[in-house]
Order: sequence, then C-alpha cells, then structure tokens
Amino acid sequence: MLEKKEIYNLNSLFEKKSSFSILLYSVQNLFLKKIAYVCSFGTESAVILHMISRMDKEFPIIFLNTQKLFKETIEYKDTIIKHLSLKNVKEVFPNPKNVEISDPNGILWKKDPDLCCKLRKVEPLMLNLKQYDAWISGRKSYQNNERATKSFVDVQEDKVIISPLINWSQKQINEYFLANNLPRHPLIQEGYLSIGCQNCTVKTSNNSNPRSGRWSGTDKTECGIHFSKNFTEKTLG
Repeated sequence: MLEKKEIYNLNSLFEKKSSFSILLYSVQNLFLKKIAYVCSFGTESAVILHMISRMDKEFPIIFLNTQKLFKETIEYKDTIIKHLSLKNVKEVFPNPKNVEISDPNGILWKKDPDLCCKLRKVEPLMLNLKQYDAWISGRKSYQNNERATKSFVDVQEDKVIISPLINWSQKQINEYFLANNLPRHPLIQEGYLSIGCQNCTVKTSNNSNPRSGRWSGTDKTECGIHFSKNFTEKTLG
C-alpha cells in the first residue's frame, strides 16, 4: 500500500507526464503484474483501451457485465476488442446465488438502486480485484462535481486507483477518437453521452454534464465503485 506522501509525490510527478506515460510508469515501475483496467466499454472507454493496446495487448481488462446492460454495449465491446486485438478481457458477472436471493424478479434497481449496484457491480469487482494492488479508471474531472475532486492517484478499499485521463476535457476525448480512428459507441448518435445499465440510463439532458442521464430523477451520481472522498479514514490512519 502506498503511503500518503508517496501518493502526493506521484500526483506531482504525473502532472508532468502524458496519459500514456502515466500508464506505462504505473505498470512498469509501480505495480508490474498487479494492476488491471476496469472498463465499462462505455462512450469514452476506447481511449484507454487504445493506449493499452499500444502498451501490451495481453494487459488484464475487467469488464463488469451487470446483466442489465444495453445490447449495444455488448456489441460495442466485441467490436473494440477485435479492432484493437485485445487478448485479455475478463467478463465478470454478479454472483447468481446472490442475484436469486436479492433480486429474483430483476427489479431491485427500482426499489433500491444502491443495493442493485452493490450486487451487480461493486461486489463482483471487489472479488475480482483481490489479486491486484491497483486498478485503472477512466474517470474524468469534467464528468461531475464528485469526480472533480479526484486525482491521478487515489486510494480506496486498500487499492490504488490510477486515473490517467482525470484532467482531460471532452474536446480532448473527441480529438483522440478522430486522430486514432476509433469506433464510437452506437448509442452516442441517439443522445447518450454516458452509458450504464439500461434501466438506469436515459439520454443525456445536459451536454455540459455528460452523466446527467444516469439515475435521472434521483440524487445518485455514482454506482458505488468510486467513493466521494479521495482517501478512506482507514487509509489515512
């Protein structure tokens, strides 16, 4: 586990590095085989996936399939994997026994979206991150107010989170897609700028807030994978 001072120093170092260099440094100098990319295969995921394909096509990628995703997301995942020749994508599902107990009718998202996210995303992720010390996130500060407080390096649940795109703008994302001829998620053309589970995602209502279509009508903004604070009390001691 990195100490608070080490995290501060890394954030200072990463301010001067490109996003691709941050990825390389994190893998080659910090975590070696103990880091993975947690990927939603959403509207902007192809940026980091492309960087990973340049670095190592065998790099571990964890895809959380909640079994509530748009069919377009599954199709897009297959398209990007083939396009970039990625060789190590692990598709992770919720525990079927837990689903049978907690969500037998598949409508938990209506009654308790936080519990649904925990069942279908948080718990499967934590289980599959046990063999890793760190994971890569594609979050960006412009996406919402909570993410604006994040850094290149954060710690959560005893895992280091590396966010190489945290300072990117939506304009930079779009330019990267164009420059590298990357296919876009098909639902973008229909007005979805951020895409999660089908039941909890609507078309983006505010283009300056790409995640405004997530959990619309509620105060929920995150699935639970990311906490609102950079460090837990246990991490700070």
